[in-house]
Amino acid sequence: MFVVMSDSHTDRDVIKKIKKRYEGTASALFHCGDSELPSNDEIWQGINVVAGNCDYDEGYSEIKMVDVEGKKVLIAHGHQFYVGLGLDRYSYFAEEKEADIALFGHIHQPVAQMIGNTLYINPGSVSQPRGNINIKMYAVVTLLEDGYKVSYHDLEHQEIPGLQFTFEL
Repeated sequence: MFVVMSDSHTDRDVIKKIKKRYEGTASALFHCGDSELPSNDEIWQGINVVAGNCDYDEGYSEIKMVDVEGKKVLIAHGHQFYVGLGLDRYSYFAEEKEADIALFGHIHQPVAQMIGNTLYINPGSVSQPRGNINIKMYAVVTLLEDGYKVSYHDLEHQEIPGLQFTFEL
């Protein structure tokens, strides 16, 4: 199981809260960018983080690839792939990198979908939600024997009704 958050926009406390809740139980923690915090902030210890379009600190990577429980996880903010217009560009890149799972932020809305053999996840925003679901949220991803479970959680760490998805490989 691993945790994905994004788009905290200066809210360090929410990162700390999620990190504290899952540290030691999650196999990995991810932040998909737009934290607007310094890249050398101690909060990032134990969190895989990338730069977003609002992160000007050059200490961040734009893109990372991380192995989690035997899966290749790609992480990018997504603005560089124009994810607001769709996942075509990002999916071509993820396929080229042979990613099993591709994480992204930028649009502040939850997305969980399979394209080919790759699972794409946007965790929504932990501070500034957009769209029809106006809930600050993050995603919890569980690797199953034959697929994935993605559930979205509010800032009280409760599953959000209607935002649980299972994908078979």
